[in-house]
Amino acid sequence: MQVNTIQTHTTETTNRTASKTVPAKTTRREAFFAHFADESPGANEFRRLYSKLKNLYGAAEMKNFLVTSSMMSEGKSTAAALLACTVARYRNTKTILVDCDMRRPRVHQLFGLPKEEGVADVLNGARKLDTCFKRTAIENLRLLTAGTEVDNPTELFNSPRLRDLFSEIKFYFDTVIVDSPPVIPVTDTLILSPEMDGALMVVKAGETHKEVVKRAVDMMRNAGFNILGVIVNNQKSVLPYYYDQSYYGYKYYVREDKKKK
Repeated sequence: MQVNTIQTHTTETTNRTASKTVPAKTTRREAFFAHFADESPGANEFRRLYSKLKNLYGAAEMKNFLVTSSMMSEGKSTAAALLACTVARYRNTKTILVDCDMRRPRVHQLFGLPKEEGVADVLNGARKLDTCFKRTAIENLRLLTAGTEVDNPTELFNSPRLRDLFSEIKFYFDTVIVDSPPVIPVTDTLILSPEMDGALMVVKAGETHKEVVKRAVDMMRNAGFNILGVIVNNQKSVLPYYYDQSYYGYKYYVREDKKKK
C-alpha cells in the first residue's frame, strides 16, 4: 500500500490517556484542553503535522481537510479537533471544525458544547448555517456540530444541499477541518470527497490490521480522495521506546517564575 508520507506519531488521544495528566474528576472538555496545552507532547506532534502539511502541500493552497479512520475508536475525532486547534492558534486564520459523523458524534463533547443546531439541521432546512456556528475557547476557531439526530444520515449527505453547505462554509472560513465517519462501516465519508482538498487517515497502532487500512485507502482513492498521509495513534503502547517524547527529556523546560517560588 503506497500512501504519501507525512506520518506523525501521537500518544493515545482518548479520555483514558488524558486522565493521566489531569485530575480523575474532570470533564471531557478539560481533559481535551489539557492534552492540547502548549508544551504537551500532543500539541507538539500536531504542530509538527501541520508543518509537514504546509511543507508538502502549501503550494497547492489546500484549505479543506477531512480526518477519518478505517474503523471506529481509532481516535479520529480527537485528531481532527487537535488539528483544528493547531491551525486556528498558530496560523491565526478563521478555522472551523465540522462534525460530519452524525452516527457517533463526539466533537461537541470535546468542547463541552451542545450537539443540536448543526450539520443535520442545516441540511434538513431547519436552520440557517450562519446561526449554527459555535464559539470555542480558541479565538479563531468555530465549531459546527453534528446537529439533531437523524434516522438516515446517508440520505442527507446525498442531498444537493451538501454542496451548498460546504460552499457557504468555505465563504466564511479560511480553513475547514471535517471529522467524518470511519470509512469501512458506512459510505458517508466517501460522499464528501468532492468537497475536500485532502484527507488524513488515523490508524491505531497495534490494533488496526494492515489489510483493513489498505481496504479503506482503496475505497477512498476510488472515491476520488487525495490522501495526504497517516496519523499514527496509540504509539506509546506499541512503538519502540525512542518514539516516546519522555525518552528525550522533553520536560527539561522550566519557567523562571516557577524556579523563584
